[in-house]
Amino acid sequence: MRRLFPFVLTSVVCLTLSADTTGGINGRVLTKSGQPIPNATVTLKRMDITYSKELKADAKGKFIQVGLAPVEYDALVHASGFVDLKDHFKIPLGELMKRDFTLMTPDEARAAAPGTTTTVAPVDPGAQLEDAGYSAFNEATGFYNAREWKKAEPMFGKAYTALNESLAKTKDETAKGEIQEKLKTVSRVYGVVLYEVGKEDKAAAKLDQAKPLLEKAFELNNKDQRVVEALLTIAKEASDKEAVAKYQAALDAIVGPRPENAYNDGVTAYNANKFKAAKECILKAIQIDPKFPDSYYMLGLIETNNNNLKAAKEAFKKCLELAPTGKHAGECKEFIKAL
Repeated sequence: MRRLFPFVLTSVVCLTLSADTTGGINGRVLTKSGQPIPNATVTLKRMDITYSKELKADAKGKFIQVGLAPVEYDALVHASGFVDLKDHFKIPLGELMKRDFTLMTPDEARAAAPGTTTTVAPVDPGAQLEDAGYSAFNEATGFYNAREWKKAEPMFGKAYTALNESLAKTKDETAKGEIQEKLKTVSRVYGVVLYEVGKEDKAAAKLDQAKPLLEKAFELNNKDQRVVEALLTIAKEASDKEAVAKYQAALDAIVGPRPENAYNDGVTAYNANKFKAAKECILKAIQIDPKFPDSYYMLGLIETNNNNLKAAKEAFKKCLELAPTGKHAGECKEFIKAL
């Protein structure tokens, strides 16, 4: 039967053992002859909620984890060249439970006497990749929540790759459907992280890598504001007018039209000496929000360049009326005096 370890946004595990609320586990992963198995993994799955945690044995086969809820867990112990081992136990409250695991080679497992207490699980490459993907995703979410994008990126990349490879190797249709559903979230979050790294480093290659992932997320949910804002920024960076219009309309549908967007477009046109286009944008910003003072300041500048001094003076007065101590107040007073 296929083992599915869950996918969950986990928080950082506490590194101290509280006698009041948590417990822990430590032990070693060994061969049948008692030799340590370096780099073995022990994946713990809580039975009461969706949660999993992967522990990595060190060079001496040792592993330890504290801050665990005192509940029942399933465990899957894995190491290359050995047969997977399943176990089940309850973490004690306020104690560090000692638990060693002995793995057997395939030949040793076949020769094991009937009635052995060792539970042998067939190796399933698809399931192993799936578990690796979920583990990497869970590990990365702490960096994501802390907005440490560069630390989160390689882990989310590992999760995305592992789950796609798992999907290709898995034969179980039910399992494939579950992986496909989880990939929707993994792909969306990975796209957001790539976008944030690209924006931070001004790296066009990262934005290009993020774009198809974000586009897929947009197809699944065109009300996802985080995704829409990222795609809008990428479209503006690429000067893709059609995409800008598409994602601006989607953003307006979510939060309503914002004067800042039309205002910024007006500023861009003004700086390019396209005063007609600039005026159209600023008038649109005023239509969206008649109480947005920056729009009247820009309108005053545009009308001054158009030599429409009366209209310019009225625009500066309106800006001053709406924001008498605002960032443009001093300039508006000087312009009004001069005009």
